[in-house]
Amino acid sequence: MSHFVFSCDAHVVEPLDLFTRNMTNKAFAPNATQENGLRSMRLGDTTLFKIPVGFHSHKVGESDDTDITRIGQRDLIKRIADMKRDGVDAEIAFPSLGLLINRITDRDAAAEAARIYNDWLWDYLDGLRSKLVPAAAIPLVNMQDGIAELKRIIAKGFKTIMMPLVNFDTVPMYNDAAWDEFFHICGEASLPISFHTGVGNVNLRPIKGAGGALFNYTRQMNDAVDVIAALVGGGVLDRNPKAHILFAEHGAGWLLGLAERMDEVYAGHAPMISPKLSRKPSEIVRDQVHCAFQNDIGTLYTIPGLSAANFLFATDYPHSEGTFPFSQDYVKKVEQMPGLSKEEVDAVLGMNAARLFGITPQLVAAETEAYLARQATAA
Repeated sequence: MSHFVFSCDAHVVEPLDLFTRNMTNKAFAPNATQENGLRSMRLGDTTLFKIPVGFHSHKVGESDDTDITRIGQRDLIKRIADMKRDGVDAEIAFPSLGLLINRITDRDAAAEAARIYNDWLWDYLDGLRSKLVPAAAIPLVNMQDGIAELKRIIAKGFKTIMMPLVNFDTVPMYNDAAWDEFFHICGEASLPISFHTGVGNVNLRPIKGAGGALFNYTRQMNDAVDVIAALVGGGVLDRNPKAHILFAEHGAGWLLGLAERMDEVYAGHAPMISPKLSRKPSEIVRDQVHCAFQNDIGTLYTIPGLSAANFLFATDYPHSEGTFPFSQDYVKKVEQMPGLSKEEVDAVLGMNAARLFGITPQLVAAETEAYLARQATAA
């Protein structure tokens, strides 16, 4: 079968000096250094965490001579080649260094970093913004700064934004009605609100020692659970039915269980529930919440309890924990899932994302062809 395949989790790699070169307050500039086999992710001179240098290569290698190496991390022509051999037509483009923007505690520095990143990303993806849908960073040390940048990037033409899972104490939690203005703006602009794992004031390593890596990465799904429960329970999604939220790299098979649990609590603890909602929690989830799946194909068994519209495929390119360069193996597994119609297979592999981001397979194909032709002429 032939499908339009959209990855709802992929990353661009910024110039290493994007923030250190352009930010006024260098003490908060996202950057990375490398020493003794470890890459330190930093704000200014402050190290936030370290990862092994070869971490993202343990499945695909580093050499350009192999058939499975990622060659398009910093080169868009090679990126298109990587996508073609992986059978992926389009992707959402999350940041790399820019994932640290929502860890900046200084209000002015956070706003500046977001503007720098968003303007760079918009220009970098010129001519490919349907094939590589740019996700704008939103500064949220202060709510009004976030709304100001939200309006600015909507005016530019962005189709989605990246939000922190956990905010600083300087802004309300996601159950608060103060978020209604933000979600109303997104809903009216048909701008999905994307949450990527690990973004924001998140405790990435709550336990150390034995089992730490397994526990810490697995529990990141809990951050998504908390955001959904807060937005549903506080009524923010219910009051803003045009708003849609998307979770990338949190897994997805748990969404049905969460929806059922919230229904159970909403009914069983009714005297204490406030505010009252116009729909059951599970109906709000079904209508407005979306989760990306990659290796966790079993997620699709939960479609009868929700809908096919709740789930979208992701590869996490160029990261090693994703499906690249074996994504077509997972596409085949989706095709072979019992009980899924052709329309549902098409939906979860790409058409759900196309509807969310306002693109079409025809637009992506035409854009890709035109971009490659311009680059060939320029060369």
